[in-house]
Amino acid sequence: MAQDFVGSNNLNLLVPSGQFGTRLTGGDDAASPRYIFTYLSPVTRYLFPEDDDVLLEYLQDDGQMIEPRFYCPIIPLLLVNGSQGIGTGWSTSIPPHDPMSVLDYVRAKLEKQLELPSIEPYARGFRGTFKRLDKGNGYETWGTIEKIDDRTVQISELPLGVWTDTYKTRLLRMQSKGDVSDFVEDHTTTKVSFRVKLKASQLRRMETSSLASAFRLKSSHPLTNMNAFDESGQIQKFTSAEAIADAHFPIRMSLYEDRKSVLQSKMEYTAAKQRNKARFIQMVSDGEFGLIGGQVSKSDASQMLFEKGFSTAADLDVIRTSNSLVQRRKKLETVDEDDSENQPHEEAESDFDYLLQMPLFSLTKEKIESLNLDAKKIEDELNIIRGTKPEELWMNDLEKLAKHL
Repeated sequence: MAQDFVGSNNLNLLVPSGQFGTRLTGGDDAASPRYIFTYLSPVTRYLFPEDDDVLLEYLQDDGQMIEPRFYCPIIPLLLVNGSQGIGTGWSTSIPPHDPMSVLDYVRAKLEKQLELPSIEPYARGFRGTFKRLDKGNGYETWGTIEKIDDRTVQISELPLGVWTDTYKTRLLRMQSKGDVSDFVEDHTTTKVSFRVKLKASQLRRMETSSLASAFRLKSSHPLTNMNAFDESGQIQKFTSAEAIADAHFPIRMSLYEDRKSVLQSKMEYTAAKQRNKARFIQMVSDGEFGLIGGQVSKSDASQMLFEKGFSTAADLDVIRTSNSLVQRRKKLETVDEDDSENQPHEEAESDFDYLLQMPLFSLTKEKIESLNLDAKKIEDELNIIRGTKPEELWMNDLEKLAKHL
């Protein structure tokens, strides 16, 4: 997930801090794990927004919350980076595709366009060419070769999936057969450079067909073996890149419907809490509660707050956990930092601790104005969310990703 050389990932989710491998050997030259380090790439949180964290179905292992059953990026990452591998009874081969092309396809589906754009193959940093096969059966990638003079050709790009050292072995075989006279290498870890010498007669003969064909600068990427797990963990066969995007679409859309519901619950909770705090500070400042100087016991203060119609912590919690997704997550996670004031203390807890345990410097005019302003801002955002369609939330995430890309 951290490799970023040509032929690996179009969007690497992790940062390759260290030697994670190069195109010289297809990543086999990576350093030992104890010498490398990684962390989340900036693009990762655009693909997996933080607002989704509460929506995912987290698994448990020995009583501890671990990773979700599956993640769901805002565009099908399986298409962006491609996939190749084998498993018990199954294999898969999915070519990489252009992230912007995948994004445009999803955007077109959201806009309900009648004619959807095609999803185009792509490999970051690849300077060769893609060619579609007849009947939509896949792609071919071609390396780059040019004639320098009557006896010399320059190979400056290899087909996708052919590594530099592997191709060197091929040239050595051609040299042993007398097909080429000699070759000189001038590679870097990111670019390819083979300068090949051969007889003029051989070069003319190769030109009659194609230099790229003669030097076998072609790799095939069929679409006939695209197998992947669906959201239920079942193997499903796909016939095109667009079919994978179509299967991803309803799963991702359901998350946006859930996100809208969770955002509403969270905003309603926060706004109500801020309003209660502002009203409480105002009443204390006006002398309606004799809290200063120890004139009222905690139990009496709690009773007075109840009679004045303040929301208890339980009332606020009902607002916050009115969504079933939040209830499920709450059972697994620890209390948020925001609610550290509600954590247990040695003395008996009160339903109004979120008010009674506010620091003394909160009893100011500025704090009242700040709380009311925050509550008003959150309520305005809540009204916007209520009128926002799930499609619009998705479109906003796509725009953020597009700007980053």
